[in-house]
Amino acid sequence: MNKKIVAVCILLVFLTILPIAGYRLFADKTYEGNISNAQTVSKNEDLRGVWIASVANIDFPSKPGISADKQKKELDEIISNTKYMGLNAIFFQVRPTGDALYKSSIFPWSKYLTGQQGKENDGGFDPLAYIIKQAHKEGIQVHAWLNPLRLTMGTTAKPDKNVSVLSANHPARKIPDAVVAAPTGQLYLDPGNPAAIKLITDGVAEIVKNYDVDGIHFDDYFYPSKSETKGVDFNDSASFAKYKGNFKNKDDWRRNNINTLVKNTYDTVKNIKNKVQFGISPFAIWSNKDRNIEGSSTQGGISTYYDHYADSKKWVREAYIDYIAPQIYWNMGFKIADYSVLVNWWKNVCSGTKVKLYVGHAAYKINDTTQSNDWLDPLQIPKQIAYNRKSNAVAGSIFYGYAKLRDNTLGIKDKLRGIFVSGKDPGSGVPEDRQLYIVSPSNGYKTSASKISILGGGDPKEPIYLNGNKIQVSGNGYFTVYVDLKVGENKFVFTHKGKQTVLNITRNGKTTSSTYKMSKVEFRNGYFSPTQSMTMQTGQKIVFSCQAPSGSKVWVEMGGYKAELKQTATVDANKGTLTPAKYSGTFTMPGVSGKERILSLGNPIFVMEYKGKKITSKQRNTISIQSSRYYKYAVVSTKDAEVVARSGPSTGYSRITPLINGATDHIVGQQNGFYLLKSGAWTATSNVKVVNDKALTANKISAISVNSNGSYIDVNFKMPVNTVFGVAAESNSFTLTLYNTSGMNVNKSIPSDAPFSSVKYKAVSGGAQYTFVLKSANTFYGYYAEYKNGSFVFSVKNSPRISGMGSKPLTGLKVLLDAGHGGSESGATGPIGKYGLYEKQINLSITLNARKYLQSLGATVVMTRTSDKTVSLNDRANLIRKEKPDIAVSIHNNSMDVTADYTKHTGLLVLYSKDSSKAAAGYIKDQLITDLKRKDDGYRWQSLSVCTVTQAPAILIEGGFMSNPAEYEWLADYNNQVKIGNSIGKAIENWTYTNAISK
Repeated sequence: MNKKIVAVCILLVFLTILPIAGYRLFADKTYEGNISNAQTVSKNEDLRGVWIASVANIDFPSKPGISADKQKKELDEIISNTKYMGLNAIFFQVRPTGDALYKSSIFPWSKYLTGQQGKENDGGFDPLAYIIKQAHKEGIQVHAWLNPLRLTMGTTAKPDKNVSVLSANHPARKIPDAVVAAPTGQLYLDPGNPAAIKLITDGVAEIVKNYDVDGIHFDDYFYPSKSETKGVDFNDSASFAKYKGNFKNKDDWRRNNINTLVKNTYDTVKNIKNKVQFGISPFAIWSNKDRNIEGSSTQGGISTYYDHYADSKKWVREAYIDYIAPQIYWNMGFKIADYSVLVNWWKNVCSGTKVKLYVGHAAYKINDTTQSNDWLDPLQIPKQIAYNRKSNAVAGSIFYGYAKLRDNTLGIKDKLRGIFVSGKDPGSGVPEDRQLYIVSPSNGYKTSASKISILGGGDPKEPIYLNGNKIQVSGNGYFTVYVDLKVGENKFVFTHKGKQTVLNITRNGKTTSSTYKMSKVEFRNGYFSPTQSMTMQTGQKIVFSCQAPSGSKVWVEMGGYKAELKQTATVDANKGTLTPAKYSGTFTMPGVSGKERILSLGNPIFVMEYKGKKITSKQRNTISIQSSRYYKYAVVSTKDAEVVARSGPSTGYSRITPLINGATDHIVGQQNGFYLLKSGAWTATSNVKVVNDKALTANKISAISVNSNGSYIDVNFKMPVNTVFGVAAESNSFTLTLYNTSGMNVNKSIPSDAPFSSVKYKAVSGGAQYTFVLKSANTFYGYYAEYKNGSFVFSVKNSPRISGMGSKPLTGLKVLLDAGHGGSESGATGPIGKYGLYEKQINLSITLNARKYLQSLGATVVMTRTSDKTVSLNDRANLIRKEKPDIAVSIHNNSMDVTADYTKHTGLLVLYSKDSSKAAAGYIKDQLITDLKRKDDGYRWQSLSVCTVTQAPAILIEGGFMSNPAEYEWLADYNNQVKIGNSIGKAIENWTYTNAISK
């Protein structure tokens, strides 16, 4: 069998063993109380239900042993949510494992209620009675959902072997011959034993007699499939020998047993209360056509007829049930089991019968990234509902996965309300019952800006007015207005669907800096620099600056030294008596006489003379000199691969030379918790260990070798000091500078697979520089470096290597894809905020589709995340360093500050942080612009954690602007997410063909 089909079949088998649930009934019953809700609105579905699972406390109760009051609150919430969504039926699991969530004289209280099977629920509280009473007040039906055969939830690892695991009063203890220890690890009632069927129907009779239920419902658990148990069969040989009658074939006998169970249950219900309905929700595939000509055009790994011994088609044809609700838990277009194919097959089965067809929908799969990417589409289930209506055969829907509905995952709760309450088209991009949402700014927002953008959304079929004027909205009802603000309070009144929403925004007056007037001889406060204490080695330079009246003489005094400051420019400020000007000057740290290692010059004093008047200003910071005779050096010590080096003493300065673990350099300055190294890099003091009173050995390269290691070319520099290095690149070459190092020529031959043809050495001020001449332009793909056994090993990345043949031409290519944000980091929001998609969701959907495209061509794809989880920037970057892919692509979507005009910010942008990534950034950007026909927002440098890695070209794609309504509308469409993902995959594919070497 085709391996791909086998894998999918295994997945289908797995899905069938999940605790699925419920089915449908709709009795023509009128309830007292308020029923003016969704039940009277929809004309397309006579039943709209939700399964509430109690097994393993999936939906109710939240955990065993909670009080009756808490149980009531949880049931009330279920009813409230059901009503909100316009659903009219609850399928309440009342017997999950041979125990009861109701008062029964036959079955013990459920362990999922109390924590111990047989223990009475708190105060004897009866959840079934309560939910029936409260739901009926709202016009909502309640169907008692039973798992008829399963008695326990043991596993293959910890199997339940006999009835001793059941409570002392369990009825199955009285009929042990009717209980089978299934190979799944669970105990099952054996439907081949008449005593088992009688126990089940007696339990059904008890519920129908004692409770005002609207229906009895069975799920899909009949005989366990051998595919669930590695081929081990259900051990019912004893009952087959005893009760087989005229049956010679055990498979047919088993099917007859299930038919008998179903028919007897139907008769039991109807003999007690004819209006109570009975239905079943089987696994949706009765049989595949390749095994039975009457089956569906599917390729499922199991089927109800051959694996569960459940002839669900016969139940319909013989009218053993009032309705059937096949669990069509696959998406539209799923090749193995297409939703539409199965709807049509069941339509034909039910045609001409009195049995109603409902569909079980997999709400639990919504936004589940372990499933087909189609479940990332917020409209997957609405599209299924639309297809049901189009079929003119489906009489209703039941949804499994209450938690996804309750949590409004991908907006499904609001979408169902829009469809079933407001009568919106389920195929529409806006099926919600939408009111006016103003996402930004928040009410009471304060700003000094003269203009801001207001972003929001509403019902696209209803106009939105701002201060009486109709504003323009997008097709999905999104809007932005760029408004003027007067100083003080600004009131914006929005009117939509007969309701007013007031947004108050305060514009602050002019800032102090803009109103500064120099009316007396003084230093301008707040404009002195530097303001922090520092220690700098002899010979290092400090720049002092300040603002004083134009025409002044200004200098700085400290420790007996003087630094002259020169006027550099006048300052644009409101007119005063005097004109302020900028003054600056450079001071070179002098030598230290004597044996002192650190000499304090004390506080700098700024002095000015203006027309005979002398003004001084003593600062609080101190300036100290590190003696040139005092040697100390730093050794980078980190659990990570490298630490950040910056161009100045704070995180506000740009990232520059990477400092890998073990890098060593003299310390020549200290400021603001940062060390200045002799190489010119600043790094946080926490990044290094300091060695005092010791000078580094003069660093001299003694030997160089060049070798190929497959994906990289290793250039080995033998030298005593783990020196700091820097790398820069141009289109035709790149340079490696080893600071504070004496070098030598590279006389070794270059491996034929290297991307460079030669290496040229040159001594430069303070170091040794090596220029690698590329064989072709823009083929510098990155590097990694390490100190190893007395050498500095510089590993230059080779061109990607792929097979370039057959259906998997990208075999050999490794791509790392990073879906931006995730978990607690939602990223940007769109015009309807939390009611729409967050950036993190769109990013992940695009990334998963890009992965699908690349994997289909044979590429290996590594993901930083495949679900909605928080991943730190450092962890993302370290994964690139670890995996050393051929290219790393981070996928994001942009947003602007509220002070920007959102409508003017559109298009696609690609960013990079290293020279080795620049060419890839430009190439990928051009490919995406051409393919997607998006506005070209360019590609450019930006210091980004995830792109500062050097092991491979690392780029970040900003696909569009979440803050622009038109862009968001395009980005939020799942079809466009697929398109963007495919386009990114195609761009990487083309980049690979352009740069790769075929194996």
